[in-house]
Amino acid sequence: MRALMMTVASLILATGVKGAEYVLGVDSLPQEGVPKGTVTEHVWEGSRIYPGTTHDYWVYVPAQYAHAEPAAVMVFQDGQAYVTLERSVRAPTVFDNLIHKGEMPVTIGVFINPGRREEGADQRSAQYVPIDDTYARFLLEEILPEVGKDYNLVDDAQGRAICGMSDGGLAAFTAAWHRPDAFSKVVSQIGSYTRLRGGSEYPYLIRKTRDKAKPIRVFIQGGMNDLNLTEGSWTLANLNMASALLFARYDHRVEIGDGGHDLAHGGAIFPDTMRWLWRDYPGVKGADDAPSLDAVVGEWDVVTNVLGKDRNSVLTITADDGALAATINHEQHGEIEATVVDYDGGALIYKYVEPIPDWVSSKDGDWGDVEWTGRMAAWLRVTGDTFEGAVGSEDKPLDYSVRGRRRAGD
Repeated sequence: MRALMMTVASLILATGVKGAEYVLGVDSLPQEGVPKGTVTEHVWEGSRIYPGTTHDYWVYVPAQYAHAEPAAVMVFQDGQAYVTLERSVRAPTVFDNLIHKGEMPVTIGVFINPGRREEGADQRSAQYVPIDDTYARFLLEEILPEVGKDYNLVDDAQGRAICGMSDGGLAAFTAAWHRPDAFSKVVSQIGSYTRLRGGSEYPYLIRKTRDKAKPIRVFIQGGMNDLNLTEGSWTLANLNMASALLFARYDHRVEIGDGGHDLAHGGAIFPDTMRWLWRDYPGVKGADDAPSLDAVVGEWDVVTNVLGKDRNSVLTITADDGALAATINHEQHGEIEATVVDYDGGALIYKYVEPIPDWVSSKDGDWGDVEWTGRMAAWLRVTGDTFEGAVGSEDKPLDYSVRGRRRAGD
């Protein structure tokens, strides 16, 4: 089982960024010699779940699709924004390029717009904002079976992904949250986790699953200059989602650019988003490769912030015949042996037993009736010569932020 990937939100800009101007890379542009898939337009008017509505949708089929082999499927909300080749994401072109290179599976894309009624009223808020399972049922009971009449789609959640922006990002997360048996992968771009009596509830709901995380992988993209309305700040809401996903140990990644409430940043990093999302799917390039332990072996300077105070330590990781071991040289407690060390190519997890800290034994320590055993676990996302994440007690749901840097020369 692959270890979890977590990160606190980092302000990472895509290659080619100038201020809030994002430039599409080669994987978002047509390439010579790359087979092009086909896109067909459809209309769905027979909804039982949303009676009286009409939905426009588009189906992308890659050139490599063969009916004898079930294809992965990815559903996009506000589908026209994603399927249109002149706009920011250009999903069909990205799919063409990445499928051709083996960096994502053969995937059928379903791009669906929110419903509309005869009088022309847009049903976007009515369908996307509620955080119940209604919209998920609409996709699973109506749209995907309709597409499945013509194409052989996988019915395993590992081969099904869902994506959306703004309220559509909220809808995508909601669908996977209620039906992780049907959607295991989520891309939320500039998601509306500010909606009162709606998306704003998710950070707490996520945190409550710390010991029983749902089997979903989540990519959250946001902007530092996103909306700031009466409901709240979209930027802070997405950062709050990031914190909750880390706290509950979900397999997730968060990228916050310097853009606003648009798809410029999300489009620029969309190819990398797809590579990350499908990285271990059977048949994808590198999915079966063992991670290089050299990425974590060595000495790391580690800073843990405990209740506002930085605590320094040195983490030394060694490898012997493919097995990792680690020691923590703690400034307060001296050398501590790690009891568990694991690395999956992106996330580093290690566990250890720490002597009782002074803040636990102090009169001000808020430990309640829980007996201190000192069992600690760190979850860190490794990126080059740095990592970041959290360390938490296994006795009580409580986390501290951690950052580290490889020592020079290692």
